[in-house]
Amino acid sequence: MSDAYTKITDSIIPSVYAQYSFEEHVQSLELFQAGVLYSDPAISTKLSMGGRSVDMPGWKDLGSDASEPVNDDETDSIETKKIGSRREVAARNIRAQAWAVPDLTSVLAGDDPLKTIIRRQTDYWQRAHKKTIIGMLKGVLADNIANDSGDMVLDTNASIVDTDVIDAAYLMGDRADAFKTLWVHSKQMKVLKKADLIDYVPSSQQGGMMIPYYMGLRVITDDDIPVSTGEYTAFMFKPNAIMWNELPVATEGGPLEFDRKPRLGHGGGLTEMVARRHFVPHIPGTRWLDGSTAGEFATDAEFALAANWDRTATSVKSMTFVAIKTTEA
Repeated sequence: MSDAYTKITDSIIPSVYAQYSFEEHVQSLELFQAGVLYSDPAISTKLSMGGRSVDMPGWKDLGSDASEPVNDDETDSIETKKIGSRREVAARNIRAQAWAVPDLTSVLAGDDPLKTIIRRQTDYWQRAHKKTIIGMLKGVLADNIANDSGDMVLDTNASIVDTDVIDAAYLMGDRADAFKTLWVHSKQMKVLKKADLIDYVPSSQQGGMMIPYYMGLRVITDDDIPVSTGEYTAFMFKPNAIMWNELPVATEGGPLEFDRKPRLGHGGGLTEMVARRHFVPHIPGTRWLDGSTAGEFATDAEFALAANWDRTATSVKSMTFVAIKTTEA
């Protein structure tokens, strides 16, 4: 019988783990796969100077002034116009979560729960990141309702019907055809399915997973979308609707850190694991005001506050999503 050796691949090496899981948690999200989330490599450079937020200045579109005919009068000079600027701000965020496993648990269970915790990191951070995204969407909508006449929201006060998606898209007028993704609750999806309004398309020409579509929109069904007193908020997204940059965790312990507590459990020992994530989320056309944040970084609940957001886009047509509010039995 040949000798057996414990190899690196048999162990959890934090630095190795960090390399292969750095963006896995985001890229596995269906929102990412549907083209709703995107990353901007330039953000990493802007963050190198520190700070809790990232300034992203940009230019407004040119005006809609009519063009003017020329003439041969050497004294007649055409009047120049100017291009306006706008300032968008994204919030930096560093999050952490920790787990602890007494050694005795492994002995009595006959298995190592720490390995399960590590294997489930992708699923955990998917759920955590999704809650952050939902908080941001809620906050931008709350600001929109409070300060922009709610021009991004279709509130039906009824169960969803096929025309709701059309009406919501046309909140953006002639940009209505720009939407690509519909994010709905399972109760809304059930109504659309019963009305025989959902088509299923293979993920590739070679077959594979069937992806639901409605009126040309890829449909994502998710019971985590906002629900309040019987009102369900679905979202329609343009491509690249939400910027999400995963960045290196620059703290001393890095993205994954272990700590032994041999005296705990009355000497039985305990292992702690802390996982960290550093990311910059942003919805184009908005500015993070940081108007009501208790700590260094915003919580999901603080992301959902209208006081922390301001729309910098001058027109709803420049925003990347709209919302459909319906009531479902």
